[in-house]
Amino acid sequence: GFIVDSNGYIVTNAHVIGDGQYENIKVSLIDGSTEIGEVLWYDTTLDLAVVKINRTGLPTVELGNSDELKVGEPAVAIGNPMTLDLERTVTQGIISGLNRTVAFENGTVIEPLIQTDASINSGNSGGPLFNAEGHVIGINTAKMSTAEGLGFAIPINMAKPIIEQIIKDGKLSTLYVGITGVDVETYQNALGVKVTAEYGVVVIEVLDNTPAEEAGLKPVDVITAIDGTKIESMPELKRKLYQYKENDKAEFTIIRNGQEQKVSITLKAKPGNLQ
Repeated sequence: GFIVDSNGYIVTNAHVIGDGQYENIKVSLIDGSTEIGEVLWYDTTLDLAVVKINRTGLPTVELGNSDELKVGEPAVAIGNPMTLDLERTVTQGIISGLNRTVAFENGTVIEPLIQTDASINSGNSGGPLFNAEGHVIGINTAKMSTAEGLGFAIPINMAKPIIEQIIKDGKLSTLYVGITGVDVETYQNALGVKVTAEYGVVVIEVLDNTPAEEAGLKPVDVITAIDGTKIESMPELKRKLYQYKENDKAEFTIIRNGQEQKVSITLKAKPGNLQ
């Protein structure tokens, strides 16, 4: 992980902190000291987590802009590959690709990822990926075990609004719509039914007393965009919601009975008993 605020806020991967199994973890700092870190927030879909230690005046990284990345730019990864005996190992490469989708062995699909040939190994997870200016552009998350030179990082811009809200409020209100759904391709392959939309999320179920029900969403509606942003999967939909605050209105573009419609949904904080 890496420190993003001098008051002890640390960003890392969700899988590094046990995907939410632990409320507190041990954090080792560069000066050799250790602190107990409180897990403030995590999301296994994004493979991101924010941890807080009780320290002030800490040195921090500077966050860059991952939206400005271009293939071929230099990239530098820092992490602890294989063992703490190799802590703070620095490797260099380039940005090999952008907007990659990777399916992991546990079934998790993460997108869009930065691809780099900077060496990323077991133990590098949660470490920063820097550009040539020394700004963090990504959070190292994985390498392909079957190939060399294929490492992946989560774009820092995906984490920025989450980091900002947690530092400001000390927590993050996770917003929800209140549906279960799958992407169009999965739906068609599973049921052998042709969907009129070429892409999007097919609504399987609309949960009771949720923003989706209040807005009139129905099963078999296909969500294709939110406020103009193309939506092709449930992970994409979930990530888009992190850009909003509670009670914000979002315009959902849906296909219903072959016709495109716009539906305004007021987003709410997710109740603790709802996944």
